[in-house]
Amino acid sequence: MRKTINLFHILVVALIVFLPTANYAQEIKSTIQVVAPRVQMTDKQILNTLQTSAQQFINTRKWTDENIAQQEKIDISIFIEITAINNTEFKGTLQFQVIRPVFNSTYKSTIFQFNDEDVSFTYREFENLEYQENMNMNDFTTLLAYYVNIAIGLDFDSFSELGGSAYFAKAQSIVAMMTNKNGWNQADGKGIRNRFYLAENLNNPRFKELRLLNYNYHRRGMDMFAENPEQARKNITEILKSLKETQTLFQNSLLQKTFFSTKWPELVEIYKGATVPEKTAMAKFLSDMDPTNSQRYEKIKA
Repeated sequence: MRKTINLFHILVVALIVFLPTANYAQEIKSTIQVVAPRVQMTDKQILNTLQTSAQQFINTRKWTDENIAQQEKIDISIFIEITAINNTEFKGTLQFQVIRPVFNSTYKSTIFQFNDEDVSFTYREFENLEYQENMNMNDFTTLLAYYVNIAIGLDFDSFSELGGSAYFAKAQSIVAMMTNKNGWNQADGKGIRNRFYLAENLNNPRFKELRLLNYNYHRRGMDMFAENPEQARKNITEILKSLKETQTLFQNSLLQKTFFSTKWPELVEIYKGATVPEKTAMAKFLSDMDPTNSQRYEKIKA
């Protein structure tokens, strides 16, 4: 009897030890690159150390309560260019990208890309990168946590309507916590292209339709392409035309600007497969919606 009890206890302990690992696997697959081509440095090894540490920090930390399978991990890339170093103080820019798989396809769609022109933090080589929610323990890890929460929110929004709200709220809380730091304020960066406005737009009910655009474009459009490309293209056209109807409300929104700056290459490829009349109509329509890339939309008709 005692042996049976001991064996039972062993099995219970084993379940307690191993089940959390299965249920709470890390959900991010990040690629980080850190470069400093314009900085005079005798030894650039610190950049490699920073890059490796940042990637491990993101990829080995549990960021949600969701059970995300290996093939469903959220794919993000962060490219940091250091433009100035003063002892342990680093300044530079950051390019951020979130990528999403398309159903029944090997194709991956870029959900979002963003250029952050005002990055600054301190770093000592080999220091532990620590982070605690609602506390700024380290400017660099807080910056990474901000973008991880944005990435999770965008990914979740693309699979369910407004599914990323909790993570956008976390990003906005980080902004509020960092208001005494460079790069986190309303006037930092270039116009509205900064971390303050990105979090503000994603949490502002006024821009709800732009968040729903993320869901409808990917679920009703891109995820249908393998099964029915004509219907998928038709759905995307309807989605974009509904956006046109409310454009006056959103034309100064960071979210609308980043949608087109992210999606124009994909939109060109989508409409290259359309009929000739549809190509002509959509090239004009997209040029009117997104004048910045009007020359690029001419490729649809090629």
